[in-house]
Amino acid sequence: MPLPTQTDVRPVNPVLTDLSIGYKNERFLADKIAPFKRSSEQSGTYFIYTRDYWFRRLQGAIVAPGAPYTRVGYGLSSGTFKCLERGFEKALPDAIRKASQTPEDLEVKDLAFLTNLIQLELEKDVAAAAFVTGVWGTSTTLTGTDQWNDFDASDPIDKIEVAKRTIRRNTGARPNVLFLGALAWEKLKEHPLILDKYKHTQKAIMTEDLVAAVLGVEEVVVGDSVENTANEGATFTGADIWTDNALLLVRNAPGLEVAVGALTFMWDEAGNFPWAAQSYRDENVRSDIQRVFTHYDIKIVSAQHGYILLDCVA
Repeated sequence: MPLPTQTDVRPVNPVLTDLSIGYKNERFLADKIAPFKRSSEQSGTYFIYTRDYWFRRLQGAIVAPGAPYTRVGYGLSSGTFKCLERGFEKALPDAIRKASQTPEDLEVKDLAFLTNLIQLELEKDVAAAAFVTGVWGTSTTLTGTDQWNDFDASDPIDKIEVAKRTIRRNTGARPNVLFLGALAWEKLKEHPLILDKYKHTQKAIMTEDLVAAVLGVEEVVVGDSVENTANEGATFTGADIWTDNALLLVRNAPGLEVAVGALTFMWDEAGNFPWAAQSYRDENVRSDIQRVFTHYDIKIVSAQHGYILLDCVA
């Protein structure tokens, strides 16, 4: 064997500068249910016009010559919000920065990691606040042959039509978004009643847009983000953040007199919406510290603008 060997002259494998392997959710969808409402104050009040007055036909519209008009009025109530701070920090020690051979800038990578954690926190909080029973005007739990994995007996189109009709009759607004957990979507897009709508026109490969057209909504959103439910150091356990529910709702950009079911109020304390990044030096540990933080409060502002189907699949 010729000496020195290859190992002798290159004791450490070279580090590739154009490749690294990463993991993260492709998208976060919290704002698809509860759009972000920017606020200059940490807490505040918003007005709610009383629904009943705007749909009741009153007597006395006809006015006789010389007679006074019937005077009417409408009711007004209010809701409140208070944004709580959420945030994370990560230290980058000088020695680690100096020794690093990673192709990425570690400071940039730390900020990306912290931002990902904030988005994951928000995703979980919106799911816990809005993708559950008891918060919307109507919650219906599917069982047995009504669940969408029963391709022979279930009728998801009818269930969505009932939900649309209920919201429209309760609010005068047409729901424009159907938000589905990934498990519900897996069955819905393969359901024979959905496929039948396109069997003579194209290949039966359903996309969100095609299913939205069948169901008569502007947008179908599939909640497919995941989390690791294992404790730190334990074996990775991947789980869906969004369960097998389906939420039909009215979603519009925040504004005056808008129809909307849920909002995420966000206090723009640091002037960087929807979250802020800060950095500072900690000489005690010879590290640069990166911080990402935000303030928010998730509110169901109009329960009647939503209708949730629970346990869509067995």
